[in-house]
Amino acid sequence: MKFIIIFILNFYLTLLCAEELIITMNGKRTINESINIGDNFTRSLIKNESTFTDNRGNYGMSTCLGTLEKEMNNIEFNLKCEGIDQNNEKFFTKVYREKGEEEAGIGTIEFIGGEGFYKSLIGKKCKYAIRYFRADIFFFQQVCKL
Repeated sequence: MKFIIIFILNFYLTLLCAEELIITMNGKRTINESINIGDNFTRSLIKNESTFTDNRGNYGMSTCLGTLEKEMNNIEFNLKCEGIDQNNEKFFTKVYREKGEEEAGIGTIEFIGGEGFYKSLIGKKCKYAIRYFRADIFFFQQVCKL
C-alpha cells in the first residue's frame, strides 16, 4: 500500500513539474539590407516585430534584430530579441534556426535575460515553429518545459 501511495504522489508531482509555457506570436519581418555573396548566397539584416500571448494569460510585444542567411533554398536565422509584457516585465532571447526552408521551420529559442517571472527562464532552451503567410508576415509558437 505504501508503494502505491508513493507511486501516485510521484506521478502527480511529475505532472506538476512538467508544466509548459506556450507562447504564440504573430508578426511582421522587415529586411533592412542585403548583400549577395556569390551566385547563390545572400546575407540580410532583418527586424521582426510581433505581438504575443501565452497560456498563462500574459500578452505583449517583441522586437528582434539579427541576420538571415540564404543559400539556394536553405536559410539560417540568428536573432536577438526583447519582449515586454502587460506588466512591463522584459525578457531577452536568442532565436536561431539552422538550415531549413524559408516558408516554415523549427528552431531553438533561448532565454538570455529577464525580469520578474522571466528571470526564472534564463538559460532555458525551448523549441519553436514558424510559418510565413507571406514573405513578411509570420505565425510563431514556442513551447518551453518549465
